[in-house]
Amino acid sequence: MLTHTFLHLPGLGPSTERRLWDAGFLTWDDVLDAKEAPLASSKAPLWRDELLASKERLQAGDADWFAARLPPAESWRLFFDFRDHLACVDIETDGTPQNEITAVALYDGKNTARTYAHGKNLHDFTDDITASKVLVTFNGRCFDAPILTSHLGAKLPKAHIDLRNVLCGIGIKGGLKKCEEHYGVDRGDLAGADGYLAVLLWREYARHGTPAVLETLLAYNAADVLALPVLLAHAINERLRQTPFAHLYTQPIPAPGENPHSPDTEVLRRVWHDRRPGSGFGWGR
Repeated sequence: MLTHTFLHLPGLGPSTERRLWDAGFLTWDDVLDAKEAPLASSKAPLWRDELLASKERLQAGDADWFAARLPPAESWRLFFDFRDHLACVDIETDGTPQNEITAVALYDGKNTARTYAHGKNLHDFTDDITASKVLVTFNGRCFDAPILTSHLGAKLPKAHIDLRNVLCGIGIKGGLKKCEEHYGVDRGDLAGADGYLAVLLWREYARHGTPAVLETLLAYNAADVLALPVLLAHAINERLRQTPFAHLYTQPIPAPGENPHSPDTEVLRRVWHDRRPGSGFGWGR
């Protein structure tokens, strides 16, 4: 999809990109092979150099270069050329102003999701993330990424598909769970729980060290990250319908990957379902 993209060119917005497509300039090569500038614009002379640079950076696998030039809501276009280097990431924190990380989940959309827990293997994440080129999160630009960078010193990919931005661009608003509900994502025993469950579970685990509580926290964290490829596929398909390229790139909707952890139903009942009414609050995650 990147080779059909012109939004990253200087001074070129969505309406101009659409005019190029409508005029038959569907790829970078279509513009580069044209004998004259395809559209009258004072910045048109810059486009040729930028498109030549685009071909070089794509050949080099430089996702960051494109991400720096694309609007956040259009970051979904990175998926097709970098799908083998995605890192879906979600974190949980302790609910304090310091936002201490309690758990991290990492999923490439293909293999088993990996989880990292405070006091166990949390810092292993900083090594495991280095193989990735594109970060996929929900609200991660504001929350997950800066916390991972400041608290763990993680060197994250600069290329970032934040699904909150992408989904908002097609009118799907709200937190992660609301977006999951919109697309029918089934969270099983964790249905109805929001981000405050992770806070309660961590507090319980910090007090008593019960393995089943940590297992339930990690199951919740993993469920968040396993939903991201599902939302991404839905978002991509809806965005593609606004382009001439849906027939080329429409994605099958994957089922959520298998959760490597199992929530303990007794822990859920005690910590979440039987909590005093009004004692919790939702964080929209």
